[in-house]
Amino acid sequence: MNLKQAFRALVSFGLGIFITFYQAHGPDVGLGVLGVYGVALGIGLTALTLTKKAELAVLQELPVAVLALSVGLFALLALGNQQTQLPAFLALVSAWGLISGAFELYQARRSGFKTQHGKDFLISAVFGFLLGLLFLAVPLDTVSAVGFFGAYLAMSGVHLGIAAASVKKPK
Repeated sequence: MNLKQAFRALVSFGLGIFITFYQAHGPDVGLGVLGVYGVALGIGLTALTLTKKAELAVLQELPVAVLALSVGLFALLALGNQQTQLPAFLALVSAWGLISGAFELYQARRSGFKTQHGKDFLISAVFGFLLGLLFLAVPLDTVSAVGFFGAYLAMSGVHLGIAAASVKKPK
């Protein structure tokens, strides 16, 4: 089992289910969940990455942890002002989707698009790009924006959980 994918799956799916069943879909909820998501991924992925041997392939995975932590901290800081919560949420989710999608696409290319690991990265990249483009191209109200973010988290969690459980060890 791939521990990084399992950790990402657990965090993503848990927060996606939280948004799904939480009745208030306000920008404060979206920013709070985005903040928890980013901080949890940032700290968790950094810890899992640093427990491995410090080889170049491992160190190339640190940027997603730094990105997640940065987005999470910005989201938590944006909770303070109610007037800027929705624009901050839309901007941060757009940035998260596009940048993480680009990084996942890079990882897919590096792993090889025909390998199982590369295909998993490619699916994650498509999810990220679609989320970022949706938040940029379509004028979303608060409820829709938070709902789409929750759907992204839930779908990513399911995908990453399946990917983590189906990893085959090399012979």
